[in-house]
Amino acid sequence: MYKRIHWAVAVVTLLSILLAACQQAAPATQAPPAEKPKMSIVWFAWAPCQALTEQVKTYPDADVSVNCVPIAEWHNTIFTDFAAKGGADVVILDSQFIGEAVTGGHVVELTDWMKSNIEVDKFVPAAIAAYGEYPAGSSKYYGVAAEADTQMLVYRTDVFQEIGFEPAGTWTELLEQAQQIKEEKPLGVENGYVTFWCGAVACYDMVQTVWNQMAWSFGGELWDPATYKIDGILNSPENVEALEFATELFKTGPDGAGNFQFGEVVSAICDGTTAMTTIWFGFGPAFIAPDGCKQSPNLAYALVPGEKEHFISLGGMGLSVSAYTKNKDAALALVKWFESEEQQLEWARLGGFTARTDVLASDTFAKAAPYNPAFAEAYQFVKDFWNLPEYNALLAVQGEQLNLAITGQIGAKEALDKIAAEQQKILNEAYPDGPPK
Repeated sequence: MYKRIHWAVAVVTLLSILLAACQQAAPATQAPPAEKPKMSIVWFAWAPCQALTEQVKTYPDADVSVNCVPIAEWHNTIFTDFAAKGGADVVILDSQFIGEAVTGGHVVELTDWMKSNIEVDKFVPAAIAAYGEYPAGSSKYYGVAAEADTQMLVYRTDVFQEIGFEPAGTWTELLEQAQQIKEEKPLGVENGYVTFWCGAVACYDMVQTVWNQMAWSFGGELWDPATYKIDGILNSPENVEALEFATELFKTGPDGAGNFQFGEVVSAICDGTTAMTTIWFGFGPAFIAPDGCKQSPNLAYALVPGEKEHFISLGGMGLSVSAYTKNKDAALALVKWFESEEQQLEWARLGGFTARTDVLASDTFAKAAPYNPAFAEAYQFVKDFWNLPEYNALLAVQGEQLNLAITGQIGAKEALDKIAAEQQKILNEAYPDGPPK
């Protein structure tokens, strides 16, 4: 009995030794690499969207796709997806869309997250507010800067040299220059100044952003964001003066300019019929391409002027994280990566505009395009208007009446009184208990 047990123990011991040897000889099995999350961004189809598509290819922590939809479908694509509680993980919203997105519960609040993940003090303060704060002045944030933008003065250097002009420091000086060019027609240039005066609903905020910067610079305001009061503020003497000024400036442009949109403005400069415009920096590439703009060698870029004060309309869009993303942490990590100094420098190299002051001050940004030095200076003067959910209704009445006044069909005071009364009614009906807290 003892021998049999001893033999059995010997066999078990031998088997244990052999098994251990086999385990040592066998290569260790490696765990498969973790699959990267798949992330998506939605924007509208234009050059910056293509630049973003290229940039996110270098993002190491996720596979990121960018959906560049037609601009006419941009808003509806995003908000239709919101209604279905789906769509892109990260959405790029116009600054006027923020209130609509926040009140619908469609985007993630970033207030606390930004404190430890975004170098807020490195961004132009107006951009921090415009691209994500709601309500105005609440210090609650739902977005960060994606593409910064503002307006620039584009002018014909040969015409200015011929007539002895420098870029205007005030709107009054610009008007005088435009009137003299219209009268004298130096080098055969027929018109002094043109811009996108269109006030139709389809033109969104064109004439509004043209005139707003004049009103602010003449000392006026559009509303009081603390009280939601418009009547008595919009139709102020300062704004009447600014609108009467715009009417005179309009007269220095080409026939039919009251309906001009962006394309017609670019054409009026590039075909040589007009000497000056103020237009978004985002259209800069259209002016520096010799094949598409025959006046390209004669164009230069400067600051939009001020008057009693100096404000320039803010454009651009912000990045927000969808409340319906299944990858919230990954989406936030992507936003943090894009907002870093390194990636904002890369954004500048790709042709984008940044709201980071350290990047705006860099040689990389200054040398990326001939109008970039003017942008770096201009973006310090930006100001935005209301981002309320009711923005479309507010825009519609403002655009129609401003256009009627600027084209000489009604008086400035009459137009502003109508806008103020109708906009005040819209806000009173939407907020019977006063501004949201």
